[in-house]
Amino acid sequence: MAAVQISKQDYDDRVEFVEKLNNLIKEEYYEIFRILKRNNEPFTENANGILFNVNEISASSFEKMKTFMKFCIENRNEEARRLKELEDLRNEASF
Repeated sequence: MAAVQISKQDYDDRVEFVEKLNNLIKEEYYEIFRILKRNNEPFTENANGILFNVNEISASSFEKMKTFMKFCIENRNEEARRLKELEDLRNEASF
């Protein structure tokens, strides 16, 4: 497969994406894998899991993965906000 040419900004976006991958849970990793498979992107599989070079992923597939990552982060932040709100309500109710 020919190497995908990416700009400096795209490269930086991909580095940031890889750093955020560590925050995903198992089910979210599965969705990243499904995006790879649906778009026929290169990956390997071994005893350690699914491996792929984010710099070899097409721009289209990478955008789909970034969109999914954004969705995961926004949901996590919203959940944390709701939990804090509930905790604040509990604290107010106990006075």
